[in-house]
Amino acid sequence: QVDLPVILRRIEQESGRMKVLVEDLLLLARLDETRPHTSEPVDLSVLAADACSDAVATAPDRQVTLDAPAPVVVLGDTDHLRQAIANLVANAVKHTPAGSPIEVVTRIEGDQASVTVRDHGPGLDEATLAHAFDRFWQADAARVGTGSGLGLAIVAGIAEEHGGPVSAANRIDGGAAFTVTVPVAGRRRADPAAP
Repeated sequence: QVDLPVILRRIEQESGRMKVLVEDLLLLARLDETRPHTSEPVDLSVLAADACSDAVATAPDRQVTLDAPAPVVVLGDTDHLRQAIANLVANAVKHTPAGSPIEVVTRIEGDQASVTVRDHGPGLDEATLAHAFDRFWQADAARVGTGSGLGLAIVAGIAEEHGGPVSAANRIDGGAAFTVTVPVAGRRRADPAAP
């Protein structure tokens, strides 16, 4: 016998998944364009606080802490930077065991601003460390959950758009840390004409 409610629910879930995938692909296509991005003052500490609040709302079993003692203002595209930080936090929630703590840190060091999201999951194997920000790369078997493989690629694209790198590393005491670094003045490193 056909269970119509179950079939309709599965169709709705798949439709939602496809919508997210298409939106991610469109964002990546826009990031690949060479046109300049919007540039306005953006406080990364505020965006990080929003991402932490969202994580607590969606995963109330998690201890999510924010270490942002001061404003971390850069020039950039608010929506894109918000997406990058949200993706890092969502990645930590999705790919680590339920209840694992997540720590988010914002800092300014010299002329560089950074946001680091650290989880306390099983860490990353060597292949994942090498390919974490590649498009359609899937998490290794040690990590929990699955995804489209676009979330961290979007983070890398947004960081590059703002003239900064991304990195992933395992921590000695366990877990992994993902960091986005952006020039405080919003200048692209590759622009020799920048003052």
